[in-house]
Amino acid sequence: MGKAEGKVQTVLGLIEAGDLGVVLPHEHLFIDIRNWFIEPSEPDEKELARQPLSLENLSWVRSHRMSNIENMQLTDEEMAISEAMLFKKAGGNTIVDLTPNHIGRNPSGLVRVARATGLNVIMGSAYYVEPSYRPEMHMDSRSEEDIAEEFVRDITVGVGNSGVRAGIIGELGCSWPLTNNERKVLRAGAIAQKRTGVAISIHPGPHEDAPLEIVKVLLDAGVDPTRIIIGHMSRTVASHNNRCKLAEPGCYLEWDMFGHDGFYPPSEVTPVYVPSDSGRIKQIIQLIAQGYLNQILISHDVCFKTSLSCFGGGGYSHILGTVIPFMREKGITEEQIHAFIVENPKRVLCFA
Repeated sequence: MGKAEGKVQTVLGLIEAGDLGVVLPHEHLFIDIRNWFIEPSEPDEKELARQPLSLENLSWVRSHRMSNIENMQLTDEEMAISEAMLFKKAGGNTIVDLTPNHIGRNPSGLVRVARATGLNVIMGSAYYVEPSYRPEMHMDSRSEEDIAEEFVRDITVGVGNSGVRAGIIGELGCSWPLTNNERKVLRAGAIAQKRTGVAISIHPGPHEDAPLEIVKVLLDAGVDPTRIIIGHMSRTVASHNNRCKLAEPGCYLEWDMFGHDGFYPPSEVTPVYVPSDSGRIKQIIQLIAQGYLNQILISHDVCFKTSLSCFGGGGYSHILGTVIPFMREKGITEEQIHAFIVENPKRVLCFA
């Protein structure tokens, strides 16, 4: 990978890191998470679970997002193109699609989105949390080396016969506590990271100590901490001190739930009171004050239809259109904003 050093791999090929522009480092253009469908117990809600999204049921679906089948699928290519174009029109340039290998990743679809919009699209390679594994994946019997070879092949050759190459390892899914298989996948990711030089993006388990445990596994496996992105900060780490512990060795901290209103349904247990966008900004300001400006990333993690603009959500342009103006009102400078959306992702997404 020596020839790629300092460059970034998109689904259309290598580009210079300086050409990334404004980046969303944690999104999903295509994803299918029906594996987590939660059947409602009430008869009237069972009907809502199988209805297409409409103004009449939108409020219920937003607060029961794991209990509406349509809401859990982003599979429409034209919809993906239309929504991604709103990001481009707002001034965006690059979207990182972190859909894991087995829950709806669509390499050819990502190529068509990139060509139709003119955006840079970066694809991930990963496995999600163990409850998403299917029997035919044989994850119990696969070795670290076997999984690592798959990640490396996705990056150096392409996914299957598509020829479409990944440019990041992630999002690697972790539960709390880590299962043996998830620990194995983490170590496989570490092997692949060291062989290729790409970054690793982590979906931590919903516990205050989960990110610290994951970072230890990766560091023990020899990963450079400046190649690690810890996602979902606002739904996982309530303690400012723990955020600083993660940043201290050089990891990137990602606030990737902008546009989520802070409400987490009971089915999605998390130990912290998930903040709204204003709370996320407050946490970011605290980290800037500690000297960690250059390790902050921001994104939306769009993975439900209710997050899309066409269904009343903020979509992929919410940060550029709504969050950044609010950041300015709260005293965050243009230089700091530029670091979040341009300089920091440019640094971590290139081959090293």
